[in-house]
Amino acid sequence: MFALYFYLMNTQRLLRRWGLMGGMVLLLQPLCAQDLLQYWNKPEAMMQDQAALLFEQAHRILAQYPPSTAPNEARTLALFAIDALLHDTRLDNGKAFLDYIQSRYRLVADKLRDEKPDGKEIRIYKLYNHGFVVQTPSVAIAIDLIRGGRADQPFVSDALIASLVDQCDILFVSHRHSDHADKSVAQLFCDQNKQVIAPPDLWENMSPQLKHIRGEYAITDSINIPHRQTALNITVFPGHQDNIPNNLYAITTPERVTVMHTGDQYHDDDMEWISQVGDQIEVDVFLVHSWMPHIEKTVEGIRPKWMVVGHENEMEHTIDHRESYWLTFRRFKEVQKPYIVMAWGEHFTYYP
Repeated sequence: MFALYFYLMNTQRLLRRWGLMGGMVLLLQPLCAQDLLQYWNKPEAMMQDQAALLFEQAHRILAQYPPSTAPNEARTLALFAIDALLHDTRLDNGKAFLDYIQSRYRLVADKLRDEKPDGKEIRIYKLYNHGFVVQTPSVAIAIDLIRGGRADQPFVSDALIASLVDQCDILFVSHRHSDHADKSVAQLFCDQNKQVIAPPDLWENMSPQLKHIRGEYAITDSINIPHRQTALNITVFPGHQDNIPNNLYAITTPERVTVMHTGDQYHDDDMEWISQVGDQIEVDVFLVHSWMPHIEKTVEGIRPKWMVVGHENEMEHTIDHRESYWLTFRRFKEVQKPYIVMAWGEHFTYYP
């Protein structure tokens, strides 16, 4: 971890090269304001404080250099620093991590409430695992929104997730795995008379607001959102993660922008219809998980205009399957469509 710290500090060299050394001084101010000046016999406290500083430092850099299809060295270094922190199992479920993830959710909840998109602007917020909120001028769509962690020890507090649900109008759930489906979150939507769309093997008889959709072939439907006096047109593709039903949703907003989400699609037999999706619908933004098999063939078949990658750093997985940001760059380097890699809490703005 000390090596990581000094590696991140080398951002000074990059900023000096770009004439931004004054910004680096601002970024490093928190390093001069710690209560403890030595940590002898306090290794856990040292690790937590060091992690908290690195999380904060990384996100100061990310805020200065927002999501881009061509991230500079400083942004890339910040993402790799977050990878290193989230792959250090000594920090799992510690204060630094929990404060970090809650701060990311709080940031999104505040922005959804206070910063509405203008005109045809579409904002895509990335949350934990493969969770997203797609916000347009007319509607806010949550997909695979969860609290993370275990049901009895979630990463995100009930009050904080409720504040996020307050700002959303509908929830789509791709499949039954707990890193995509959170019954408590779904119940919050139902309690507010907001619809939840899910495959049939989830939460039978939970609420009249829960709608199960899936067929042998792709199904099209129109989902009313009465409190917004609008509707979404959707196409539900019957994918799989191994033998588990996994819905791939193509959601067309009232602004006529189509966003497609993969869930955990992972089955070779589905590649025949995946390779023909682009012939059926026009996908503007593809929310694709980072370990999507046959990614180049998939993108050729779906033909999205843009991609946003998700499912990095799923903390309930062992570190070999937490899926790093750096590995995403390696996997997608030959993909012939623009793609965005974001940390939790960041957003990408799409202009049709």
